[in-house]
Amino acid sequence: MRLSVIISFLLFTGVLLGQGKKDSVFIKTPEMIYSFGQKYNTWSVNGGFGSVFMYTDLREYTLIPNRDIHFGPTISLTKHLVPAFGFELQYLQSDIAGRENQYGFEGDLIDISVNGIAIINQMLPHPGPIDDHWNFYLKVGVGATLFRSRLLFSETGNVVQRGDLYGSSNPQYVVLGYDKDNPQKKVTRQKEIVVPLGVGVMYRLNNRFDMGLESILRFSAADNIDNILTGATNDRYLFTALNVSYKLGSKERRHMRWTYRSEGMDFLGRKQKNSIEDEIKRLAEDIAKYEANRPVKKDSVIISETLRVIYDRYNVKTLFFNKKQLNSFSLADQYLLGQIAVEMHHSPQKEVYLYGYSHSEKDAESNKLRSQKQCEAIKKFMVDELGILPTKINIVAQGADDPLNLSEQASEKVRNLVKQRVDIMVK
Repeated sequence: MRLSVIISFLLFTGVLLGQGKKDSVFIKTPEMIYSFGQKYNTWSVNGGFGSVFMYTDLREYTLIPNRDIHFGPTISLTKHLVPAFGFELQYLQSDIAGRENQYGFEGDLIDISVNGIAIINQMLPHPGPIDDHWNFYLKVGVGATLFRSRLLFSETGNVVQRGDLYGSSNPQYVVLGYDKDNPQKKVTRQKEIVVPLGVGVMYRLNNRFDMGLESILRFSAADNIDNILTGATNDRYLFTALNVSYKLGSKERRHMRWTYRSEGMDFLGRKQKNSIEDEIKRLAEDIAKYEANRPVKKDSVIISETLRVIYDRYNVKTLFFNKKQLNSFSLADQYLLGQIAVEMHHSPQKEVYLYGYSHSEKDAESNKLRSQKQCEAIKKFMVDELGILPTKINIVAQGADDPLNLSEQASEKVRNLVKQRVDIMVK
């Protein structure tokens, strides 16, 4: 329970710092951005030193014990596959001890494990190291502990014999990894499976060195490290260490775990499927089919040719409005706006200009206002339905100004139609 609290606190802290990271003032340079076209250092060697707390039947459970604390070294070799994930081969050793009431135990252990490392802040909405210096990570793995231990009387420190425990004359000693007839003589170590689980934080010093702190609770698959088999849970031990990491490879290159994931990648380094791209592709296909079967009317040709002359080289598309209706778009209108959305998606540097015209009202101000509303209706549809950024759409309400001078062959219907329209240009 207490370990869960620690993990939750570190995770919460990492999330908060990670969410705030997007406001950092430093500039990301190309070598800081993770991409498939660049090479990165991926290996590191880590060395550390820390404390071992035992939690067994002969060791009362406290978050930070004040006795029976031992210290030992650790060394590990780490390989990162993508910025967010890596694997580690870790070795540690330490003396161990504990006592509770009448009995206690002492010994030593060697722990070898293969661990997976998941960097928390590399999986957030704004992935990458926090302020270019901090990484928070989770670690989980599997390994083996090779240990020796002797059961002792707490008061005298003498090794307990089996006859003392069971009220018999058995002279053998309660030991593992020592000779049962001579508790000072070492024999083959006892082996048990362990599952490491914990958290850590690392700080980037430069392209060569990192330093960090990690706390890993190792769960044993057995209940015999302390030589007592009557407990309710298996034995476990907490290893907390300060460490220094040396990153192998070119000192001019960044280590992969200190890069920022580029847009369009998931936390496994794979290209993300973009649902908007699929929708745009389908829309473009529908527009192509519609254009192939759309009847061409003489009136449309006259208006289109006239507009092309007025707006010079720009490809102009026009929407016509009913005098009483502003917010309704026909299927043809929707396809026309869809064409613009496709173009904007493929060329995000472009902008849309809406030139609104109205000649049906009595005064200039009313015509200006209506032409503004016509443009706003189109802008709302393009933003809400087609996902175009509102900052990319510019409105120019012309009102009755700059009327369209059609050729003499234009019919009265065409002349009335152009009085309520919006000319759309993509620049």
